[in-house]
Amino acid sequence: MNGKERLKAMIEHKPFDRIGVSGWVHMPMVDHNVKDMVRATIYVTEYCGWDFIKIMSTGHYPPEAWGGDITLSKDLTHWYGVINRYPVRDLDSLRSLEVLNKDNWVFQRETAVAKQLVEHYKDEKPVISTIFTPLTTLQELMSRGTADKTIPLMREHKQDVHDALRKITDSTKNYLDMLMDDAHIDGIFFAHQYATRNVIDDELFDEFCTPYDKEILDYIKDKTWFNVLHVHGENNLMFDKVKDYDVQAFSWENCVPGLESDTISSVAEVRALSDKILITGLARHYDYYNDNNNRDELKEFFRKRLLTVINESGDKRVVFAPGCALPMDVDRYVFTLMQEVVMEEGIVNGEL
Repeated sequence: MNGKERLKAMIEHKPFDRIGVSGWVHMPMVDHNVKDMVRATIYVTEYCGWDFIKIMSTGHYPPEAWGGDITLSKDLTHWYGVINRYPVRDLDSLRSLEVLNKDNWVFQRETAVAKQLVEHYKDEKPVISTIFTPLTTLQELMSRGTADKTIPLMREHKQDVHDALRKITDSTKNYLDMLMDDAHIDGIFFAHQYATRNVIDDELFDEFCTPYDKEILDYIKDKTWFNVLHVHGENNLMFDKVKDYDVQAFSWENCVPGLESDTISSVAEVRALSDKILITGLARHYDYYNDNNNRDELKEFFRKRLLTVINESGDKRVVFAPGCALPMDVDRYVFTLMQEVVMEEGIVNGEL
């Protein structure tokens, strides 16, 4: 079976040959050039033997799209550059946000990348585009990776935040139209940085996340077939809030060292909540390093992680993957060990 056949079988609860494997890594030196980004993505996908392609668009694409002033990274080991001026800096700029249309140059660039990857892989591997949830997008228009500015706004200026989220949601729909109608993507990687109680409380989540998240997912329903909700964060994740989201798979960190085990969402716990495909297995900041760069030791550690995922999942409808983006400061041969252990331990022989 190829990647597309394998994942379709998992979604449909039909027999499949082995568990899946995939990963994604930032590529800051090429992610702003369509030709180079496509070529680099194909190379790393083939080199590592991944079953699906999660397009690793620059994490700066939302502030870029809304006109932020950005100095791009020139460091292979750091994807993020410097945001010299964010699109949203105060209440006035929040209120003046515009709805972005299909002529937006960032949307056009990312759609071109997706289109060429879909054409290359055709019916062989699914290609999914990274879409941030509306509140996550608003966050990235104000600061990188932190809710320090969004949470006070939600408490003190509710209507302004709702108005901004309305514009962001409509902009996202316009972008999705391009990705679905022009590029013919198979689905989205719906990245959610607010589905953790480390960041937000239940009341704010229900008001500022749930309705906009579901609107996006409703919009792509029956137009895509492989949509992944990425629950970002290391612990205290809100699977109780998102377990019924209309996606085919969950992606998250299941094994972060040093945290209390009862705060981490294990594969067994998530499987008990949902029959979706589970995409997880390795801790992105920890598991890819070895003091001696010993290949055999790394591989055996990966094997241990994989067996935990297989055993806890029960039905083996899983994709062995990192909990988030792969580290950029290790040699990519390390990522190939993921496929090696899957081929040794993850054969299903057509049994569910």
